[in-house]
Amino acid sequence: MNEWTRRALLGAAIPGAVAALGLATYLAYRSDLPERVATHYGIAGRPDGSMTAEQFLIVVGALMVLGWGACAFIALTLRRFQPMVAPTLSFVGAFLVALGSGILATTAIGQRGLDSWQDASLSPWALIPWLAGSLIVSSAAARIASSLPHQADLGDIAPPAMDLAPGERALWTATLSAGWPLLLGAAVLVVGVILAQLMEPSIRLWTSIALLLPGIAVITFSRIRVTADRSGLTVRYGFLGWPRTLVPLRRIATAQAIDVRPAEWGGWGYRGNLTLMNRAAVVLRAGPGLRLDLLDGKVFVVTIDNPDTPARLLNAEASRLELPKA
Repeated sequence: MNEWTRRALLGAAIPGAVAALGLATYLAYRSDLPERVATHYGIAGRPDGSMTAEQFLIVVGALMVLGWGACAFIALTLRRFQPMVAPTLSFVGAFLVALGSGILATTAIGQRGLDSWQDASLSPWALIPWLAGSLIVSSAAARIASSLPHQADLGDIAPPAMDLAPGERALWTATLSAGWPLLLGAAVLVVGVILAQLMEPSIRLWTSIALLLPGIAVITFSRIRVTADRSGLTVRYGFLGWPRTLVPLRRIATAQAIDVRPAEWGGWGYRGNLTLMNRAAVVLRAGPGLRLDLLDGKVFVVTIDNPDTPARLLNAEASRLELPKA
């Protein structure tokens, strides 16, 4: 698939087909919908807000146009973006299109034949295929965008390999912590506990989950432990060392120290995805970081102090894999 075909898919074919699916479904059932349609639901699945059918179409349509515009902007712009800009913006844009399309279709199918919007209901289980489909569409858009030409983000020349004697092994490990994610995560947990106590018992569980899980996730990514040895590079997250990211040595072409700028990698936290975007970065702060160029052309970056040492170690171990066997 050439570059122009990928641009056509990203800017027109994918968002256009997804938008058409939801819009066609809504228009097909428009005459069977009540004059006002339910547009907002409480946690129990009962409607607590409405719009006229025409207003609803305009609002959701604007959301879809915004998302489609983001995809088209990436597809039509020939200048090269920073490595993570195109896939991230394409992911968000395609997700908005798919989300809007799902809202139109779900509303049309769920409220056709009703006398009043107050008779509508929304099951949480109905959201699963809708959201899953949106993630699939947005992931496909991000994958295509990641293959478009981007600005070179190479660091300095890869450092020389560490001088290891035959049979000698070395291990390097370091820990990096960031204070603001820890404070933010703790604040979210406290708010979640307080709100859960104030909520009605019927929605207390869902409120707790909605706030406690993000708080735990933010705290987990406030601390990383990076290890480089003959098995490759391992990044362990949080105080328990789980989850973890492992980049096997057999996948590594070269390692080098670079200066990480969060804006170039999509911000702070775990950014990107090696499978979908061909690039991933663990960014806790701006400054020194370790960049791995993999044999399949993908790139993994992690912020860590003194990255030159693990880069030299990994280059030494990788060179051993390339040596012919006796």
